[in-house]
Amino acid sequence: MSSKQDSPTNNHDLRVGFKDSKEGFGNVGSWVARLIHERGGKIVAVSEVTGAVKNPNGIDIPALLGHKEKTGSLSSFDGGDIMDADELLVHECDVLIPCALGGVLNRENAGDVKAKFIIEVANHPTDPEADEILSKKGVIILPDIYANAGGVTNMQAFMWNEEKVNEELKKYMTKAFHSIKNMCRTHESNLRMGSFTLGVSRVAHSTVLRGWEA
Repeated sequence: MSSKQDSPTNNHDLRVGFKDSKEGFGNVGSWVARLIHERGGKIVAVSEVTGAVKNPNGIDIPALLGHKEKTGSLSSFDGGDIMDADELLVHECDVLIPCALGGVLNRENAGDVKAKFIIEVANHPTDPEADEILSKKGVIILPDIYANAGGVTNMQAFMWNEEKVNEELKKYMTKAFHSIKNMCRTHESNLRMGSFTLGVSRVAHSTVLRGWEA
């Protein structure tokens, strides 16, 4: 995610969505939920392949993690009401965070999305048609090209401890976010177009420096 001072999750209800049959409420999604909970965020719904749980007062994430580890499922968790996993994407919330499959937001459901913000932790969870629909509705989308970029940093494989990793990650992700915002201001674009424009401009600049021609 971006720097905390710019995050749209501050003081909002959150819905974290996991719809991948392999990953489920695991690796990426469970850590997103854990970190949001630790920072005082309220998660009102969670889903994975076995089902979904909702609680308008906020889900007890440590209890849910313990239940999932013990039973392998969310379906029998008694800390909220069970709902169909497909309902999660259009459930009432402020921030929607897809964490697993691509293409889960499409023209069939985009019009029913109630979230004000979407943070794309999964790769390509929003297809082009849904992106247009959501943009017209005024939904602010933090695109996957930025939101999940932390997982592909430190490709040099430096042997850092956790504190050093987090320090460097925060520095680079914060710098990248401000660069994206500046690009958006310059071109009067949304965050997705700003991210793509920034990325393409950097590749183009490197290509020119190498002496290559388009």
